[in-house]
Amino acid sequence: MRILSVLFTFLLIVGIGQESSAQAVFIWDDISEEDFTLWAQNNLPCPVYLKAKPDSMDIEFDRFIPKGAKDKLGQLPIDSLDSPKKFKGQLRYHLTLGNPHAIHDPSYKYLLPYPREKSHILIQGNNSTFTHNLPNSKYAFDFYMPENSLISAARGGTVGFVSQNNKRGGNNEDYLQQANKIMICHDDGTVAVYAHLRHKGTLINMGEQVYAGEIIGFSGNTGYSTTPHLHFGVLAGPKSVHVKFRELPDTLKSGFSYKQKLDF
Repeated sequence: MRILSVLFTFLLIVGIGQESSAQAVFIWDDISEEDFTLWAQNNLPCPVYLKAKPDSMDIEFDRFIPKGAKDKLGQLPIDSLDSPKKFKGQLRYHLTLGNPHAIHDPSYKYLLPYPREKSHILIQGNNSTFTHNLPNSKYAFDFYMPENSLISAARGGTVGFVSQNNKRGGNNEDYLQQANKIMICHDDGTVAVYAHLRHKGTLINMGEQVYAGEIIGFSGNTGYSTTPHLHFGVLAGPKSVHVKFRELPDTLKSGFSYKQKLDF
């Protein structure tokens, strides 16, 4: 049985045997005289969309799997494979946390991802030329924060993934998968990403419910990062979606400081 867990590079991908195996996606095969069948069990606290593609064949298996559910990922006639064992070794997996068909409500107003009494400069906004120029990052925000600044949930939901063991970071793409992060699943199927946290910088655990404004961790400089900051964005499936913040302009501009004006 393979144990798949989530890594993040501003895309969700699949790793083998990373993080906690108790909260992961398990993959196994069932081989009979007639068929090769691939199964998946989602033990993450959020739904996932899982794809598997072999290097040797022009096919792809995919399945949306609710949290706690087991489903058949794919099936092939056994006589279509030269070697089932070799075929298993050629499979490459891609996992997206949340509902791939999620529809984000554009009228929903988020809180800024830090406490309301704090003010931070936006150093990279939407559709920038540096790293926010891809479908999965175009509507993200980078707020400059000294390391150990408090981070709060911009919207309530279920903690779907936590990574906090990385120590390395810098202006090098080799560090893309080294960013510590928190991912929170919302009730509409979208997922918020809070990235570049410090080593051991999370205050919540996978599966916990959090409310908007709750302190969830500390900022840092891990991963592909040129300066200490918080990367915040919301994904609907693999695509970044535009978010608006309460009592603030619909579009935030780089170089300006922003503070949550709402009292609650």
